[in-house]
Amino acid sequence: MQNWSSKPWTWVGRIIGSALWILCSSASYALDTQVTLQLDSHIKPTNNELVTFGLPLKEGEVNELAQIKVSREGKEISAYVETGLRYHWSDNSLRSVTIQISGLDMTGGAIKLNISNDGARLPRNAKIDPAKGWAKAAFTKNHLPHPRVFALHDPHYLSDSGLIPPYQILPAANPFKNFQTTQFDSWAGDLNYAQSKRSDWLFDRASAMYKAYMNSGKIEHLKEAFLSKQFYFSHLRNDGVEPKPAGGSGCWTYGGGSCADGKYIYTQPAKLAWALSGDNSQWDEALINNMAIQADKGWNQPHTRDPFDGENEAFTERAAGLTGLAEINAYEISANKTLLNHLNERINSLYDMQQSVKVWDKVYGWTPKSGAWSHSIPVHEGKISEKNAARGDSNSRGFSPWMSENIVDFLWQSYWVTNNEKIPTMLRSIANATDLYGFTSSYKPNNGPNNNFETKAEFAKYSTTRSQSCNTTAKDTALLYFASKFADATTRSSDLWWKPYTDSHNIQTVLTLSTGYYFETDSDVRKRLKARIEKIIAGWSNNSCAKIGRPARLWNWQHRSNSVATWYWVATQTPPSVK
Repeated sequence: MQNWSSKPWTWVGRIIGSALWILCSSASYALDTQVTLQLDSHIKPTNNELVTFGLPLKEGEVNELAQIKVSREGKEISAYVETGLRYHWSDNSLRSVTIQISGLDMTGGAIKLNISNDGARLPRNAKIDPAKGWAKAAFTKNHLPHPRVFALHDPHYLSDSGLIPPYQILPAANPFKNFQTTQFDSWAGDLNYAQSKRSDWLFDRASAMYKAYMNSGKIEHLKEAFLSKQFYFSHLRNDGVEPKPAGGSGCWTYGGGSCADGKYIYTQPAKLAWALSGDNSQWDEALINNMAIQADKGWNQPHTRDPFDGENEAFTERAAGLTGLAEINAYEISANKTLLNHLNERINSLYDMQQSVKVWDKVYGWTPKSGAWSHSIPVHEGKISEKNAARGDSNSRGFSPWMSENIVDFLWQSYWVTNNEKIPTMLRSIANATDLYGFTSSYKPNNGPNNNFETKAEFAKYSTTRSQSCNTTAKDTALLYFASKFADATTRSSDLWWKPYTDSHNIQTVLTLSTGYYFETDSDVRKRLKARIEKIIAGWSNNSCAKIGRPARLWNWQHRSNSVATWYWVATQTPPSVK
């Protein structure tokens, strides 16, 4: 951005351009939102604060930076504004902007700013290094830098911005909202970075924190999201070495594990940090693209975008889903065509694996297909190689109900960008497979609304549900670690397939059931899915469950996909027509 104040003949033209944008912008779009500038509670205010923040924008709402006007108490103020994300896959309108205000007096408390697309009339400020407005965090957060002043958005504005798939802001009294707040206050927000294990960061802590902030608007959530992003990106390899199976630029180096372990590579925090915090200081497009490519090549990621053409081919839902999430979020940032090709290949491969009847399905009677991404569980677990795995073993044929959410998250996010016509079918299929085979109970509609699930025979003989004691609907929502349409009852109820406390994954499984419900048109199926979803949310939305703080990554897996807020939005929608 040029310093307009140093070129008066330029800013005159700039003002004329702003006026033209006011006249030409579509009347159907009207950006008008308020952000609250709030000083971090550990910082002493000054009368000369520098604040830099991001603002997500609806598709088609703003096309040029000249449209962005910042006002305080009804009067325009000077600002620096630069392009962030774009809707490059549709109309190329701005998806986010970064805004910087300097010289703010914060000694009087929080400041409210209004931002509109009325068109700026004042000359733009020159950019100042955003780090000049940062402070250092406590030793438990590795003294990482963070903004002295945070810009807090209106949560309802964020839910309508299109930055992430649609969701609904929960009212203050909602039990699940209290559940998430209690989790954060009790243990999730206090992670000691210096003492943290590598596994504490699995399933993307930074994105889970940013999405908690998008629901709450709380400075505590935004600060922890920013610091988690800072920590995560500070351990990324960024030496320009081409990604390769043994590891290269884009892999995560923290904790002594293999840098090439693809399940620790996340690009989503970069998208959220840029759009919400205005910060892209730790990466460039080359690194983002390398991250997605490295995730695809990583040693712990079975190749999941090639055809599934072997009966016992290595596969995990976690690998396919997390790599897909790295690809779709990187593509949203960079518009890289290679990544678009990769994610489309992944979608095609997953569709074929889930929907196509293979030779082995016909020979061994594994039809009709279950709707899951069925594969060899012993190979999944690393207990045996693909080459040595038994053929035709129905008791090895299964899927992971809770891991499938990783694929669902990838597909759901991809749907809102690519509108790929195969995704609705896949989401309906996995939702039904998860509900029918992934729990220890079955839906019984004639039993009445308060008793509409019945424990399956192979699990009814046991005195325990193997669920968390806090889960008040455990009998109806006990989730299996592995599930199958084709394995026998002994296998399904074995210690390997029915591990204790798998219901800790119930919250994210709401996304799987909800996205299937969104595309489902059969009213009876919708009733069944809704009944399960409501039981899950009711069972876990309490303070006892909120205080289960181990493993620390539980926060990450429960909240990365924003599952419950997604459900509350889905529940209000009419199912779209499905091809």
